[in-house]
Amino acid sequence: MIRVLPICAMAALAACASTPPFGSFRAGLTPELVATVDAPLLYVGVEGLGRESTVQPIETLDGVTTWRTPDGTSAISTRDGLVVATRSLGDDLMSADLAGSIAASNGQGGDGYYPRFHTTLDGEYQTEFRSFQCIVTAREPETLNILGTARATIRTDETCATPSFDVTNSYWRGTDGELVRSEQWISEGTGVIITERLN
Repeated sequence: MIRVLPICAMAALAACASTPPFGSFRAGLTPELVATVDAPLLYVGVEGLGRESTVQPIETLDGVTTWRTPDGTSAISTRDGLVVATRSLGDDLMSADLAGSIAASNGQGGDGYYPRFHTTLDGEYQTEFRSFQCIVTAREPETLNILGTARATIRTDETCATPSFDVTNSYWRGTDGELVRSEQWISEGTGVIITERLN
């Protein structure tokens, strides 16, 4: 049986008694609280929207895992840890081709550029396609502290550019290959999504 944390989900934060500063929810997560959950648990934070939650997997299909908030109103989908879709965040990422970024986060590929593609919906529900040219700008060991436990990781930073702007994404992958943490730009309306594996 999957047990969920009694928290406010991303889309329901406005219904909470008060909205604390961004990061307060993550700071309140403890090893004891996470230990009560007997399923994989992922922290998701969207600083630009001031939203935070934990999510749990509901299905994996063709290598893509969908994670949902406890109240079922918001979700993200990941492939090898990288966010390839969002739902109910506003300016959602409908799909993404991140083959180059996934390879880069795993320490693969050369020093050259590789493509990244995002498909989003605009305010009038029209499909928009965005193509990036990305390149790895840094790759180095970094130890993360996740709920009091040190996790040895390799941090990979990539810069992805369009003709009008560029963004930076960062990935922290453990020695076991698991993506421990990430900071990924999703869309202009959503901004950066932070993910962190809690168990």
